[in-house]
Amino acid sequence: MDHRDIERMFFPESVVICGVSEGPGNLGREILKNLNRFAFAGRVYGLGRVAMELEGVRVFTDLEEIPEIPELAVILVPAGAVVALLDACGRIGIGRVVIQTGGFSEFGAEGKGMEDEIRRVARERDMTCMGPNCVGIVNMENGLCLPFFAFSPAEVTRGANSFISQSGGLVHELMRRCLAENVGISKLTSIGNKLMVDGNDVLDFLITDRETGAIGIYLEDAKNGRRLMDLASRTDKPVIVFKGNTSPVSTEVASFHTAALLGDEGVLHAAFMQAGIHRVASLREMVDCFKIFSLPPMKGPNLVAMSRSGGQAVTLADEAYRHGFTLPGLPPAFSHRIREEGKAGVIRNTNPLDLGDVFNDLFFLEVAEMALKEPTVDGLVFFYDYAYDKPGTFDIITGMERLSHSYEKPAVLCMIPDKADWFALKYFASFPWFSEPESALGALQHSLAHYRRKSGKGPAVSFGPTGAAPAFDAPGPCRIASAAEALTLMRAYGVPVVRQEAVTDRAQGIEAAHRIGYPVALKSAEPFILHKTEAGAVRLHIGSDEELGKAFDAVAAEVYLLQAMAGDGVETIIGARRDPEFGPVIMFGLGGIFVEVLKDVTVRVAPIDEADARRMIGEIKGAPLLAGARGTAPADREALVDALVGVSRLLVDHAEILTLDINPFRVFTQGKGGAALDVKIECAARRTSP
Repeated sequence: MDHRDIERMFFPESVVICGVSEGPGNLGREILKNLNRFAFAGRVYGLGRVAMELEGVRVFTDLEEIPEIPELAVILVPAGAVVALLDACGRIGIGRVVIQTGGFSEFGAEGKGMEDEIRRVARERDMTCMGPNCVGIVNMENGLCLPFFAFSPAEVTRGANSFISQSGGLVHELMRRCLAENVGISKLTSIGNKLMVDGNDVLDFLITDRETGAIGIYLEDAKNGRRLMDLASRTDKPVIVFKGNTSPVSTEVASFHTAALLGDEGVLHAAFMQAGIHRVASLREMVDCFKIFSLPPMKGPNLVAMSRSGGQAVTLADEAYRHGFTLPGLPPAFSHRIREEGKAGVIRNTNPLDLGDVFNDLFFLEVAEMALKEPTVDGLVFFYDYAYDKPGTFDIITGMERLSHSYEKPAVLCMIPDKADWFALKYFASFPWFSEPESALGALQHSLAHYRRKSGKGPAVSFGPTGAAPAFDAPGPCRIASAAEALTLMRAYGVPVVRQEAVTDRAQGIEAAHRIGYPVALKSAEPFILHKTEAGAVRLHIGSDEELGKAFDAVAAEVYLLQAMAGDGVETIIGARRDPEFGPVIMFGLGGIFVEVLKDVTVRVAPIDEADARRMIGEIKGAPLLAGARGTAPADREALVDALVGVSRLLVDHAEILTLDINPFRVFTQGKGGAALDVKIECAARRTSP
């Protein structure tokens, strides 16, 4: 969907509200009131059963009587009447509709059938529909206020933050939270059931919207998650996501190590991290991000923390450490100047800086400026605690704002005002302040992460749709690929495999062993055996024909794999699966027989490049084993990089692959490569959409 189509929904020159009456509880009438309260800049019409003038708006009984074709229609009538009314809108040429009525797919099969009819009519009439089951749009730029409950301009401050939500209730909650913090709003959107317009469509528009700075999103599901990643990774605007619906659900017994290890939460974390999306755990944390992104960016980890209390200084230091900041030492000039101002001369020249011996409020601003002037300092946080009768608080706020913008560094203010002053201080200036150090430092961490991501990235990686022609035909809904098919794919994508042959009996096995050379390993090739060691389906270090014969007697299978015994090395696992929301996902960690016990894995959404692969290798707890721990030789990590990138390309190219396990992929010493010892691939019969 073209973002310009969504833009026209936010900026219509005329709108008709369908379902208006003069009844005191009529929801359509409340929309008319909202449009009046917010002084909507366009022309407004009503549609109802009785012609009248209501709230200063002319109400018609027939759409064709309206003197122009409205650019936007808002439908709020009983669910059973929506399809006919939508068709009537399309018949006169209305191209964009917000359907606020509920009672559709959220209530079962009958409602789903009505949604199918809405989609059919919209496509036939070339219409774009938002909803159903939504509260629509609030656009502070032009006064378009469509919720069907009372909104007041006193409840919202105009600013640079916009919010997309599946839930209408959370739109109102966020608006109230922003108001309490004096955080400005540009646009609010509730998209409901996302029948035609989803969050990605609105995000695409907001990225281009000149008034929108930071973008908040509430998600209950991440359908078409790859497009979300693609959009977020290509914009310099902060994209902040609060993901709901994350409680654990029951899982079936997994037949793949990857399925057991790679949960939805891990995929979500990886996807958001790769795309530079700021994930938050609450709307309160989202508002904290809105606040911090109104300040200059934190460009490095070096922070000066100052307070009027030793305890508060310790708290700031703890939170700074917990959020990844460093507290550099202060130059001697700090100590000299502070001692001049102190009363008892007990202040130590440390960072965090305890200014409890200073009783001149304006001197705090001088110290803050000294800190921000230092080229090695990237930002400052000040916990300001003031006495009841101190009048300088307003000067502190304006001074911190001035310093922050003068030095283009974040100067973050924390304080707990007196009850009588709280909201007066919030609304005194647009400069934000925090009541809790953990909130301030958590938000500042998002600022630093955003700057690093957006200032240091190379060409954007596309996370759009993936998939190519199937590598092989799969008979049935899904199946496990044969060993020969799996090995062919591995070799085609540059993933080395240990030398092996598939055999069906002892005679074939002995012939293969002579070609491969002893010692060898014998394994069952039955695809649904996950833990072959526990199942007795593996025999290792076979050194002769006689030993091989005994191994065949001990391992029951229709098809066997005879493999060369690989040399010693570090056992890792490379796994992948096709996630329903984010498409192909790749996993890496320590492998072998204890893989599900250790659970030492990291995840990325494919495609990945060599740099991504190296970061994955360095992220696991077992990374020192690959680097050469306790005198052991370093492993060939570049061979591992090549294998990870090869599996990534395989998953992107072949949409029929649902799950893949390489366990173990044994990494030999540096310069000697690595090899897949066991490969298992589940594939679909038909090409699937990621």
